[in-house]
Amino acid sequence: MSILNQFASLPHRGATTKEERQAAEILRQNLASMNISVELETFKATTSYSWEVILFSLTMIAGLLVSPALSKLGTALVLLGFWSYVRHFMGRSTIFTPFIPKKKSQNVVAHISAKRSDAKNIVLMAHYDSARASAVFAPSMVKNFRQSFLLNTYIGAVSIIWAYLGEYWGMTLWFKLICLAFSIVHVINAIIHIHREIFHKFVPGINDNASGVAAILGVLENLQKQPLKKSNIWIVFTGCEEAGIQGAKAFYHKHWPDVPPENTSIINIDNVGQGNLYYATGEGMILYYNFDKDIINLSEQLTQKAEFRQIRPLEYRQAYFDTLIFAQHGYPCTTLIALDDNGTIPNWHWYTDTLENIDPRAIDKTVSFATSLAREIDQKIS
Repeated sequence: MSILNQFASLPHRGATTKEERQAAEILRQNLASMNISVELETFKATTSYSWEVILFSLTMIAGLLVSPALSKLGTALVLLGFWSYVRHFMGRSTIFTPFIPKKKSQNVVAHISAKRSDAKNIVLMAHYDSARASAVFAPSMVKNFRQSFLLNTYIGAVSIIWAYLGEYWGMTLWFKLICLAFSIVHVINAIIHIHREIFHKFVPGINDNASGVAAILGVLENLQKQPLKKSNIWIVFTGCEEAGIQGAKAFYHKHWPDVPPENTSIINIDNVGQGNLYYATGEGMILYYNFDKDIINLSEQLTQKAEFRQIRPLEYRQAYFDTLIFAQHGYPCTTLIALDDNGTIPNWHWYTDTLENIDPRAIDKTVSFATSLAREIDQKIS
């Protein structure tokens, strides 16, 4: 509750903002008070994912509108926009990324050495930034988030084929009307994100993801009382997760020689302040990545214990976590997340994500499970 109250004293922790920097300093001080050596590792990051979404939506709109007269050019533009769409929702950079203005963010990184040459690495990870609200996350809309995403994906893919067919049917009225109908879907997507940047604010983000930060600190307290025997512990609090897992990518690109996939396991914690706890067995909005079976098997074995029997596996396709980049590079990993009875993150990216809507018992359960999982990894994963 201490870290939750400290974070609640800030209005938000939006990516690259001074409030995010203040939160990073709060975390640095908390880790230092636990006698853990800690560093702030800065990196350049885009301030929001909205700008790329707007740009590739406009590119697909332009392609559809020119395809009746110039089908080859139209097809190329739609293909470029959709290729960027796919890469974006796989957590990768796009052709537009270099042109988006960037500001400074930071990861809070600490390392506890096991002092043995053959030590493994266990990375405890949680992002500490908070999101900007959006119309698609309004309580009346958020339950349809996955369906809306799939609709946009299907229409984007079909738009490529349709633009190409302008070579044959481009001068017909019905072809132009269908081009316009497809364009309207992309226009709506662009307007939603423009509206997000102009009218919506950053949310308090106490569940997403102060709760994950609090759980990591709880795990650390447990491990300090009874240290692991075979593993180095890395503590990574990432910035700019809500702007496209940029903190996780910055940590990976800087530290992969220190934490190679054959010797490293990652426990990520995200949104565990309310609801039913799950361990993710994989993730992906477009391409799905199954997590390494060893860490998933250990998680499954833990759920056989009475105290963890209600914890369930989860194929997560709603969005993606910081673990996505590590799954793409072959790391054993899982994410712990709590969902409501409808399978949705409570108060997801909305203004009601406040301290009053946190259940400390949910965080306590996460701490117990994550601690047990870390100990199992320490003992059993070679």
